[in-house]
Amino acid sequence: MAAYSPNFVANGTVNPSTFVRIDATDNNKVIAASANSQFLIGVAQEWSKNAPIPNATQEAADAGDPLKVYGVGDICLLQATTAGWTAGDRLTSDANGNGVTASSTNYYGAVALTTLSGAGLGRVQVVLGKNP
Repeated sequence: MAAYSPNFVANGTVNPSTFVRIDATDNNKVIAASANSQFLIGVAQEWSKNAPIPNATQEAADAGDPLKVYGVGDICLLQATTAGWTAGDRLTSDANGNGVTASSTNYYGAVALTTLSGAGLGRVQVVLGKNP
């Protein structure tokens, strides 16, 4: 595994393994994606900022925290909704930054490498685009 190298700063709460987008209000900062109509920049780091102890917060980052964002070509884990997805699907963001299968005219931020029948973490490759 490559060394941890934060490449952005969060400008709000970001959960692990969820889509993020550029925050146009502040240089070099990202925020959680919240819609399939947003241009996605990548997927947030797969780990929480705090140790996995009872009652500890599980966010990847809060406002002002460094954040590793997987970009184009990277392979990582992405949180799926209860709908899951099929390997080969182009994936976009739901209201919480989780991956869902993209429909026509949706921006997408990853391609599924595994099939999931429900919520969970699935392996994806980060690719950016918009369905026709």
